Amino acid sequence: MLRGLSRPTVPQVTRFVVIDDEDDGLDDLPLFQPSATTGLMGEIVRSVVQYLDGKTDKDMRSSRVERLLQNVQSTLKGHPG
Repeated sequence: MLRGLSRPTVPQVTRFVVIDDEDDGLDDLPLFQPSATTGLMGEIVRSVVQYLDGKTDKDMRSSRVERLLQNVQSTLKGHPG
């Protein structure tokens, strides 16, 4: 993904977000994690807009415990999607 954003044919990208319900080892990227149960909700959408507008540098990740459990589950079962 980062390689694609850095291509010369892509307009200058200064901010981007990753929206994924699983952590998938995206520790170094601005990750916004909707609930796998409820999906993308207004609070996350508003936070993404604020992030992309440069009004905040805060992303929205699940708790460390929940991310650890997701990573273990993905390792054991594989990613469903």
